[in-house]
Amino acid sequence: MKKRWIIVLALAAVGFWLFRVPGFSSIPHPAGNYDDALKKFEAVEKAEAALPLCPEGRSRMFTHGHKTDRVFVLLHGLTNCPEQFVPLAKILFASGANVVIPRARYAGYADRMNEIQGMQSGQDLLDQAATGLDIAAGLGDRISMAGLSGSAVAAAWMAENRDGIESVLIMSPFFSLYGYPVPVVDALSAILSRTPNFYKWWNDELKEKNPGPPYAYPRYGTRCMADTVQLARNVRAGIGPLKAGRLDILTTATDIGANNALTDELAAKWAAKNPGHVTIFQFPKSDGVPHDMVDVNQPDAKTSTTYPVILARLGVPSPAGNPPAPK
Repeated sequence: MKKRWIIVLALAAVGFWLFRVPGFSSIPHPAGNYDDALKKFEAVEKAEAALPLCPEGRSRMFTHGHKTDRVFVLLHGLTNCPEQFVPLAKILFASGANVVIPRARYAGYADRMNEIQGMQSGQDLLDQAATGLDIAAGLGDRISMAGLSGSAVAAAWMAENRDGIESVLIMSPFFSLYGYPVPVVDALSAILSRTPNFYKWWNDELKEKNPGPPYAYPRYGTRCMADTVQLARNVRAGIGPLKAGRLDILTTATDIGANNALTDELAAKWAAKNPGHVTIFQFPKSDGVPHDMVDVNQPDAKTSTTYPVILARLGVPSPAGNPPAPK
């Protein structure tokens, strides 16, 4: 009998460990003015100068030389880097706004086969978003944030928890994995986020020769992916009145990475708690929009289809021609 109770208690402890919603935190340190924002970004640049980054991998800031009415914070995907958002940033800059694209920890390394990027955590994604928001506070009066895939989860967390954001746009948010029951993914993420990291190719046949942006990683780490789901669990548990003024959600019907059905459920819950402040739109299967709906250098990019919709959600008109390069 005693042995049976030990087994029961052990199983209960394991169950609690697997399904306990993890905690995350972020303390704002917003720039007080434009000059303060510049100093914060210079500190980022100094830290990144000591890292073996590729030219496209560094954080970016596009400014008009003064504080503007609007400022945008753009968060790149898990195995990509700030270059992913540069074409969109140029359009936003041409509209008169300042733009900042912070680099996530372990992103943008020149060695695309490095052994460290899989250690990126959900907290790292929050820190990336917080850095962008802190800088943005001194760059513009009205702050908007946009994130893709795993970083969309961090953007959603900020929409729930951080004051001072006018709008948040999340694209292809990775709240769970496509094709698997959510409780199973949650349990596996709890395990894999604490076990030794191993890597999976985005394309098992082509491996490092997989066509795509030359600055993006051809594989992903299990711990990185799992801890992103851990952050997503925290977001899912925190649905209530938003701190951000508006939350817009974009998905694509051809997505075989993120769980769109779960995203639809979460959108409905957010909308119920925040009437008139939440929208969701899905690109139909006929559009062929990939999970990465932002990077113009993806071989299956459909940015001529996605950019007008993204810009509309951000409240920026689509340009008639090529936008000028930012200074």
